Amino acid sequence: MKVIVIDDEKSKRITMCDALKKAGYDSESFESPIAAMNYFEQYGADILITDIRMTGMDGFDVLQKVKSLNQRTSVIMITAYGTIQSAVEAMKMGAYDYITKPFSSDHLVHLVNKLAMYKKLEEENLNLKRKLQERYSFHNLIGKSKVMQELYDQLDTISKTDMAVLIEGESGTGKEVVANAIHYNSNRKDKPFIKLSCAVLNESILESELFGHVKGAFTGAYKDKKGRFESANEGTLFLDDVDDIPLSFQVKLLRVLQEKEFERVGGNTPIKVNVRIICASKIDLWEKVQRNEFREDLYYRIRVIPIRLPALRERKEDIPLLIDHFIKKIGREEVKFSPDSIEVLSEMDWHGNVRQLENAVNRIVAFSGSNLIKKEMIPEDILCKKEKHLPLSFNGYDSICLEKIVEELEASAVIWALQKAGGNQSKAAKFLNIKRTTFRDKMLKYKISEKS
Repeated sequence: MKVIVIDDEKSKRITMCDALKKAGYDSESFESPIAAMNYFEQYGADILITDIRMTGMDGFDVLQKVKSLNQRTSVIMITAYGTIQSAVEAMKMGAYDYITKPFSSDHLVHLVNKLAMYKKLEEENLNLKRKLQERYSFHNLIGKSKVMQELYDQLDTISKTDMAVLIEGESGTGKEVVANAIHYNSNRKDKPFIKLSCAVLNESILESELFGHVKGAFTGAYKDKKGRFESANEGTLFLDDVDDIPLSFQVKLLRVLQEKEFERVGGNTPIKVNVRIICASKIDLWEKVQRNEFREDLYYRIRVIPIRLPALRERKEDIPLLIDHFIKKIGREEVKFSPDSIEVLSEMDWHGNVRQLENAVNRIVAFSGSNLIKKEMIPEDILCKKEKHLPLSFNGYDSICLEKIVEELEASAVIWALQKAGGNQSKAAKFLNIKRTTFRDKMLKYKISEKS
């Protein structure tokens, strides 16, 4: 452990430095605080011991300079009895402790030993936190639950392949984060990672976005445009909301995936590409296949490796970890959530999943005005989003059909939302905390009209 001593009294400086070296510390001493700071900037130190009254720079200047360069360097102040108040002020500025003159070498070494032990424990704690973070995370995915640990193992294997991946999960579960993790842990990580959301894109726009177009292909095509497939060559193409791709366009996408070549819109020159495909769907895509709304051959082409992301309500033990992660993400590590506030947030169902939780944490931290978030500081409208359990009872039944019950409840919820929204599908979808396209799919599934 490296220690720097600064004192303009030669005999005291030499005595302190010799005692520290004898105790096993790598020690350097300086008469000039300016020379000491030049040395510190170049080589650093774990502990710095400085007198307060010196020429050129005083101890406060040294303390301020050290903390601006490295917050983890601990500073011990040397003070005469009459300036103890100054030393106390220095501790408020970040000094670790102070020594009052006169003091013995044994006292100095004892204080440094105590500090060195503290710093060792602090470093071990940081290393433990790093190991826990490595264990409980995978490329920005956070979780210690069994289902997340299994997902990390799955992603580690998937990343080493070039097979097509279909990620299914509710909105806000982290499908794009998973796609990022797969790409940036694969052998294509240094190649392009291109993304496209297929939601609410009509066939002509989608075709131009994916395949590009040549000048004059249509009104407004003033120059050649490279498509996402071409841009992603040798890398990965992530198609989000693949369940929204129009049925009429799906055969064109299937052809590209099979032949690994395409032509730009309005062009006739084949362009060959080597692209890994990762798709994401917010619904069970097989349901759309069964309703003849999604091609079965395309389904199997993009679902070589399936991944299902769990909803946050299925891994509530990860919520404290996620809260801590979001706090660090916004640079507010000094903020802590009290046990009762974490408990109430962990009890909620979070139908918006991780995205909803992150938005809630960011809002709570931004408007709390405190570094300790208590239960009563959580806005009422956030707490009101806690879903209440439906008053269902199956007493007296010999058997029940779970699938039928779920379908009836889901259909009832869709009708309720439509009626509450006056037939407006976008508003109704918000009442159920789902996307409008998902809401539309459920209306079609249960043959529900806007006038229901």
